[in-house]
Amino acid sequence: MDDRPEFRVLGPFEVLVHGRPLDLGGPRIRTLLALLIANAGRVTGVDTMADALWDVDATPGTPRTVRTYMSRVRRSLAPVAADLIETRAAGYALRLEPALLDAREFERLVTAGRAALAADPVTAADRLSRALALWRGDAYEDFAGTLALLAETRRLQALRLGALEDRIDADLATGAGEALIGELTALTDRHPGHERLWGQLMTALYRAGRQADALDAFTRARTVLIGQFGLDPSPRLAGIHRRILDNDPRLLPAAPARPVAVRPPAAVRNDLPGDIADFAGRETELSRLLAAPGGVAHAAPTAVVIEAIDGMAGIGKTTLAIHAAHRLAGHYRDAQLFIDLHGHTSGQAPTTPAAALDTLLRALGVAADRIPREPDARAALWRAELAGRSILVVLDNAADAAQVRPLLPGSAGSLLLITSRRRLVGLEAARTVSLDVLPEDTAVGLFDGIVADDRPAAEAGAVRDVVALCGHLPLAIRIAAARLRTRPAWTVAHLADRLRQAGRPLAELSAGDRSVAAAFALSYGHLDAAQQRMFRLLGLNPGPDIDVPAAAALAAVAPAEAERLLESLVDDHLLQQPVTGRFRFHDLVRQHAQATALADEPEPDRTAALRRLVAFHLHTGHRGSRLLDQQHPPIDVGEPPPGCVPAPLADDTAAMTWFDGNHQCVLAARQAAEDAGWDTWVWQLAWTLDNFHYRRGYLQANITSWLAGLGAAERLGDVAVQARAHRRLGLVYGPFGMPAEALHHLNRSLALAGAIGDTLGQAGVHFVLALHWANEKDDERALEHATSAQELYGALDDGKWEARAFSLIGACLSRLGRHDEARTHAEAGLARCRERNDVYGQADALDSLAAIAAETGDHDEALDRSRRALSLWRDLDNTYRQAATLAAMGDAHQSLGHADQAREAWHQAVALYRAGNLHPAADEIEKRAASWSRTGDLG
Repeated sequence: MDDRPEFRVLGPFEVLVHGRPLDLGGPRIRTLLALLIANAGRVTGVDTMADALWDVDATPGTPRTVRTYMSRVRRSLAPVAADLIETRAAGYALRLEPALLDAREFERLVTAGRAALAADPVTAADRLSRALALWRGDAYEDFAGTLALLAETRRLQALRLGALEDRIDADLATGAGEALIGELTALTDRHPGHERLWGQLMTALYRAGRQADALDAFTRARTVLIGQFGLDPSPRLAGIHRRILDNDPRLLPAAPARPVAVRPPAAVRNDLPGDIADFAGRETELSRLLAAPGGVAHAAPTAVVIEAIDGMAGIGKTTLAIHAAHRLAGHYRDAQLFIDLHGHTSGQAPTTPAAALDTLLRALGVAADRIPREPDARAALWRAELAGRSILVVLDNAADAAQVRPLLPGSAGSLLLITSRRRLVGLEAARTVSLDVLPEDTAVGLFDGIVADDRPAAEAGAVRDVVALCGHLPLAIRIAAARLRTRPAWTVAHLADRLRQAGRPLAELSAGDRSVAAAFALSYGHLDAAQQRMFRLLGLNPGPDIDVPAAAALAAVAPAEAERLLESLVDDHLLQQPVTGRFRFHDLVRQHAQATALADEPEPDRTAALRRLVAFHLHTGHRGSRLLDQQHPPIDVGEPPPGCVPAPLADDTAAMTWFDGNHQCVLAARQAAEDAGWDTWVWQLAWTLDNFHYRRGYLQANITSWLAGLGAAERLGDVAVQARAHRRLGLVYGPFGMPAEALHHLNRSLALAGAIGDTLGQAGVHFVLALHWANEKDDERALEHATSAQELYGALDDGKWEARAFSLIGACLSRLGRHDEARTHAEAGLARCRERNDVYGQADALDSLAAIAAETGDHDEALDRSRRALSLWRDLDNTYRQAATLAAMGDAHQSLGHADQAREAWHQAVALYRAGNLHPAADEIEKRAASWSRTGDLG
């Protein structure tokens, strides 16, 4: 049996013996070994090692300390490889055969592939693909902050990109084209300054029959090169551009000498969160997971492999699952996926199986328009996509077996790691790993590794006291050790004393063990008064996360102070920052913050803070909604309460960005207002969200918001708002495929508006009724209501909406065959909208003129009008109306016999409709396309 170790640095750092990872010890030992590997065959100096370990100047004791750690490195490699490390006068050297290091094997295969590239591209592609398949992540990814490894990391990353470019050249030489487009599109997005990639993308697009897209790629490349780098395209790239313009046959593939093997892209999807360097213990559980059929200790599995990890809150389920997943990642070549199912996330409903399947299918590259609506059909597609693939999936924080069961694969080859606070006894075929608290020695080792200085070794007894007070629970140990690490003046005994004196336990966080509550209370107790107040108030936030302006309103402080407090809470590991500028709690910490707020924050202060936060979303959203459509009749939201400063939004682009980032937070604010009985704010928040929902096609969310708004208006007895709510519900129910509900609300709105003499409201209802009957193919009724709307707007001297009504009348007249009248009305509407700089109205009028041209058989004009409308809709970032215009463009292309362009336009329309959950509209386009195409394929 070969006992030689394998060293792997092209991803998570590992040393394997017989296919199983060695336990290398703590982070400093791993860092030293990584340095030796990076310098294999050369001497690594003691000073270099010291700089990597402590980032301080060497001291007289440094060589002795380095020798101590080097002895631990040797012990971690014993007995299989300790003799590979040689002691030299200036430092240490590692003797390593090239075949035992994945980075050296990668370089060998790259060299061999490049040597074969000119004469035998098939062989070159194979060797380069094998080289790229050795990568499991970034080089030395566990040591991103180690400067001594930076040069080697950058060298390997550059070599990887060059090898990828060579492999694509080999694929192109063997005849590939269309199959490379997706990969090259992603690569040019990540590496916009690499002209070689742009040239390869242009060639692949040209070979796929997409000459216009190939020329567009050159335009984008030139824009990027000039704008970002100040460079003109090279003669080589310009030459490819000229060949595309000239339809040069040299761009087409020569007949391949032998069949080209179909390979998956070298870069696979890896969604795993980062592993932790100080992982401690769990040897038995980890060995079992690594020994799973198909894992590192087994051959290919013959059945579905499901490993369920359960245990109490804070026990380390997710940490173990992610650590095991990183160790196993290289054995599941096609993808490594991760999804949080939110089974026990405070204030958030568990992810439905259908939503989880949607996320997982998209992660595998399944197009949105291929994902069925029905949950059973989605599950079937998921099983089909997994068949024949080797994929690792981590399903974190599962609620129960019923949530997980639809996500299970149907065939062998993949591994599911599932974590849950519940025992998933109802999950068939699952093997269960139940986690208990850490043994004392392991708990002490975890504490020592986090503190990472000499204090634990000097106070061994006090360390054991601390981990006992933490209940040997990993989460509590980590918090306590991190606090000691950031307080150099403290002793371990002082920390133990403070743990003994921690505040009263919180039942919500104890999970049967007071040590969890004690650890959180200790961390909270060491915050200053301003930090504590921010922490408590964040517990009142009903949304999934928060940004700096919203937190400033919540706490009634300046944004700069809010950012300081938020960042300090991140430093204290009480708050997470998943993306720049947005902050969220771990679910356990959220519960602690909520309990602390209830216990320590006076009720009037809690109410005032929540009112400021809801008002922040209302006033910022109101400003954003007005920017999105200034023709929309405004409402009076009054002045924000003291301490609430709405976020500044400069234009409609900024408004859409804000809504995209805060959509769920505004929805949560509306729900909080409803729960608190703030009915005026409930309907005003529904109004605030309306324009954004309509632009994005989020009609279901709009229905939910306006139903709440309608209920609030009824409780208030505000008939005008009731009429408005019914009108907006009538507008969104129709496109959502519920015409009866739409008509009910519109008729009710018309009656209420008439009862209170609201002429503007009646005009609006007639306008929407025209849209409704047009959608129902009753153009006589549609024309009647459009005319009524136009006359009422005219009587009110509302030129903005009268102009839009003219365009609507034109569309109705066209469908009735009265084309000359139709064109006159639509052109009048377009001219009036241009006079008022009403971009939305202009786009709407152009859509009407396109429809008129199509009705009269002038499909070239229809296409031209639609293109101009699409440009305006894109300027407005209105994805809902873009979809309708793209569908019309597909129809025009169909009539002109442009098969590829028709399919592409329909495909884009379907994708936009699916993104907004407007499945009936998407289904209708797919049916239309299928009836025209022999295959029914939109691709």
